[in-house]
Amino acid sequence: MSKKTCSYAAFNHLIPEIFTGIFALLFLGTCIAPVARAQRQELGATNLENPFEEAYWGLELTSNSPVDKTSRHLEPGTVQPQVSYRYRLSTGWLLGAHAGFKSLRRKFIADDEPRQLSILTFGYESLKGWRIYHPLYFFAGGKLQYLLPAVEATLPVRRDPEYPAEFGAAAVAMLAIKPAGSWLMVARLDRWRGLATTRLQGDETSIGLMYSF
Repeated sequence: MSKKTCSYAAFNHLIPEIFTGIFALLFLGTCIAPVARAQRQELGATNLENPFEEAYWGLELTSNSPVDKTSRHLEPGTVQPQVSYRYRLSTGWLLGAHAGFKSLRRKFIADDEPRQLSILTFGYESLKGWRIYHPLYFFAGGKLQYLLPAVEATLPVRRDPEYPAEFGAAAVAMLAIKPAGSWLMVARLDRWRGLATTRLQGDETSIGLMYSF
């Protein structure tokens, strides 16, 4: 299978997830539109540009698909939870940290090889936000990650013998809905890769719900 065919196959796998996330955001936006209109009347224009609480904790559900040469040997795995923390700056930036597993599966395995490849991931992100139309906001930025390949998505971690641990980076695009109150709903797309070997590359899609305590 050619590199271009593998890339198309990985992208085609993401299409249902992308559209599901978009329709979910549109549905949620329709449901909270009356509340948002009332909130706009109470808030000034300055607050609408950055209406977020100081800090959020949340849970996201993530799905990963390999891209480029990684898709020759690996395929999408299972949906995994991810714990996220995001902190608002007054300048319209969100700084965040997260921890969770990226799940992939080997296409071809020997008798003694595990089929599952679970990558324990710790990351730090920096995202710049723009208001589309309250309560919908768009964020874009970058992310630094530590990738620790494991046999299963469980603790304590059992290292995968084939793939080494490495640092990684990602480009991030995120849509956020900010209703009234302390909740924040997010849908995110990452293009990530390891920096040391480039053996691990993929697209991550996620939807999540965050709360400011």
